Amino acid sequence: MFSGQSFEEILKKKNVRLLLAAICIYLALAGAHQLWTGVDQVDWLRGGGNLLIWGGFAVLNAMQAYGRKQAGINIPINIGVVLVIGSWIVKM
Repeated sequence: MFSGQSFEEILKKKNVRLLLAAICIYLALAGAHQLWTGVDQVDWLRGGGNLLIWGGFAVLNAMQAYGRKQAGINIPINIGVVLVIGSWIVKM
């Protein structure tokens, strides 16, 4: 199926980007569930972080599937990473 193609060529395909966006939406929904059902700060930080990270990647992949770019999408992704790392620190 993908023989002889580089990783970049595979990622340029629309169906691959849409599949990645669907997977990211699933992971963002898992983060939202953790945020909604969390019982302490660790759950809230990790759930919110996962929601921002995977939601940002879902938007990024969906936009790139149609050849568009979203300016500033790295901001929520970076904030999500900080929240997840913060949840590790709070857990200690």
